[in-house]
Amino acid sequence: MSDLIHYHIKGSGRPLVLIHGWAMHAGVWQGFADHLAEHCMTVAADLRGHGDSRHMAGPYDFEQHARDVAELIKHLGLRDPLLAGWSMGVSIILKMVELGCADARAFLLVSGNASLVQRDDYTSALAPVVVKRLHKQVQRDYQSGLNTFLNLLCTREEHQRCSADPGYCSAMDVGRCPDHTAALETLACLAAEDLRPQLSRIQVPTLVVHGARDEICPGDAGRCMHSCIPGARLHMLPDTGHMPFITRRESVVDAVQNFLSASGTQASP
Repeated sequence: MSDLIHYHIKGSGRPLVLIHGWAMHAGVWQGFADHLAEHCMTVAADLRGHGDSRHMAGPYDFEQHARDVAELIKHLGLRDPLLAGWSMGVSIILKMVELGCADARAFLLVSGNASLVQRDDYTSALAPVVVKRLHKQVQRDYQSGLNTFLNLLCTREEHQRCSADPGYCSAMDVGRCPDHTAALETLACLAAEDLRPQLSRIQVPTLVVHGARDEICPGDAGRCMHSCIPGARLHMLPDTGHMPFITRRESVVDAVQNFLSASGTQASP
């Protein structure tokens, strides 16, 4: 199928679909996927315009990404998968909820925010001027804009401690950056979309994982999602930035395994 987004499969068992964040690709999940592949089949997707799907034409808005992921799940014949999103990947899952195509057994929402920018009634987010400034920088000097973003992904201690981690190295590799147009369009979507109304519509077991020192999606954003999603569980990590599945991998893997066991989602498909 020529219009199917690229994907990487590891392991076997209950399907776990992994959706990466802004300006990233499926490679960021590799260490995390290696650990979970012992218990389930991980399917790491490259969103349209990103990674090995970089060649695919737009549009690159959230609706297209949501439909692409839904089509991938259908194409692979995955029944009741666990949907996991990191950062913008959380927004893609919430858009799938809005569109009614999030056919999943459970959600794992890592370091996301239902609204990346602050609203009149919502302050647990970035100031609009910060995102506008980043958009202009990416538009003017792509690599400089990416470097600004990459520096915000982790605390200084995490950058030093995880410098040899394969997922970290993949994230920091600007040579694997997405199509320039895709990066700009998705960043514009992140600034425009307010997906908070979708949180209360979630009706499947949900685990929210968040770093307390996240500079992109503040810790309060994770707490807000947790409080708005019926029955959700929260795993808040102290002294942790925007990439807990890399910088605090063992803790996150343990939390995910406990969540799967407690919510009855670990049975064979």
